[in-house]
Amino acid sequence: MDIRDLGNGIAKVPGKGILEKPLLILKHAHSSAKALLAAFDGIRGKKEGAPTDAEQDLLRSMLVLSAAGLDSIIKQLIRDTLTNLAEKDVKVLEGIEAFARKQMRGMAQSSSDSMAAKFLAQILVAKSHHGKIIELYIEDLTSRSLQSAEELMKALYALAVEPTEVGVDPKRLKEIFDIRNKIIHELDIQFGGINRSRNSRTRNTMVKHTNLLLALGEGVLLAVARKL
Repeated sequence: MDIRDLGNGIAKVPGKGILEKPLLILKHAHSSAKALLAAFDGIRGKKEGAPTDAEQDLLRSMLVLSAAGLDSIIKQLIRDTLTNLAEKDVKVLEGIEAFARKQMRGMAQSSSDSMAAKFLAQILVAKSHHGKIIELYIEDLTSRSLQSAEELMKALYALAVEPTEVGVDPKRLKEIFDIRNKIIHELDIQFGGINRSRNSRTRNTMVKHTNLLLALGEGVLLAVARKL
């Protein structure tokens, strides 16, 4: 099993314009994953037995970079396309309205220096109220890490992309993000391990997880491209 290639549909995405940056991120995410897997295979050669911790670090890096690529692709899509999508898709506009209502909800009970009051003040002094709300919505969406199934769903909702349209499996995503977070935050250490002090990561499993993240990034990009 190897790292997936980009799908044929990507060739139809313009290399210039508002999709240029997310497309570039997607391509680099693929190339980085392939390079790390090639490095792992080159070091392993024909050796038998479980990979060493150092060898597995290449597999861990492959997964982490792919998760970062997915995060970056979706955030860039939000930054670059949300304003355009709001003019074309009523579901995107509904998301913007829901965000505005949420920000204003505590206004009646809040003090003048509350977040709700700050939000209202920013809207009132802006040349374009509609444009400012979208700008604040984009800032809110891109300020958080998309390294959980829950946050990823919120981002897809903002882009009006149906999870089923891009093959999202929340249970599988949670499993992958749990592994990613274990690597990032705990160095994949397993205290009290019998043979090793780190979780064992196998080549094929990590390739499957990586391919799912890369395919999801591509799927979201293509879904947005169709809307534009």
